[in-house]
Amino acid sequence: MDFTIDIAPQTETIDTADRPLVPAGTHTLTIRSASEGPNEYKRSDENPQGLCLKLRLASDGNHRFVFDDLPAHLAWRAQQLAAAVGIIAVDGRLTLRPDELEGQKVSVEITHYTSKAGKVSAVVKRYLPATATPAPKSADRRTAAQKIVAALPDDDIPF
Repeated sequence: MDFTIDIAPQTETIDTADRPLVPAGTHTLTIRSASEGPNEYKRSDENPQGLCLKLRLASDGNHRFVFDDLPAHLAWRAQQLAAAVGIIAVDGRLTLRPDELEGQKVSVEITHYTSKAGKVSAVVKRYLPATATPAPKSADRRTAAQKIVAALPDDDIPF
């Protein structure tokens, strides 16, 4: 007797739609994944391609993921996220790299949003500044000249 075997591997998928939403309020979430790419709904005159920093946040509990796309033209949102993970701008430029963000824990204020279609989602209202005082990650990004100047004594002697 011949049997036909399905060659495609059977993978078990987790249906996150069965999980409850992260409740509204303040929570500490983990950045499960981060990437850069376009989002059609985030297009604007300042950002015609809708380029975003795309984050997937996970709770320690059994809740759905919280998705947050930060458009490239909203620097104030990027500053909130940077403050939440301890990154500061250097010379007016803020660099947030997806590989540095993945795995970071952030404090966020969550609110619930109901779409026009009636779907309820948990969304990030704002990122809260980090309360711990570890060395900021931006210290590694300083130029050699900035590191030398920082190491000089703070006096009036010109050498």
